[in-house]
Amino acid sequence: FVNSACEVLSEMSIYKLFAITQGIEKEIGRVEKSLRNEYSDRIIDIDIIMAGNMIIDTPELTIPHPRFHEREFVLNPLSEIAPNVVHPILKMSIRELKEEFYRKFY
Repeated sequence: FVNSACEVLSEMSIYKLFAITQGIEKEIGRVEKSLRNEYSDRIIDIDIIMAGNMIIDTPELTIPHPRFHEREFVLNPLSEIAPNVVHPILKMSIRELKEEFYRKFY
């Protein structure tokens, strides 16, 4: 697997961006989301981890991603590009979340 993070600057709505990411997944060949909270290998998985200080909690979209601070494969690339960005709910920077993750799990 290749895990990466990128920052996107756009004037489009977060819902439009989400629709685009879903379309990319479908075009590349992703056929379904995880079922019953069980993860499975996927050909591609594009997640919107954060969007500024935005907080969204709908059945279709949750921002910030609810478990990214518990996932090393998200924290590592995210901390490379945005170490000082602050989680709008947890009020900790990405750097602090990564440090907390390593204290907890290693």
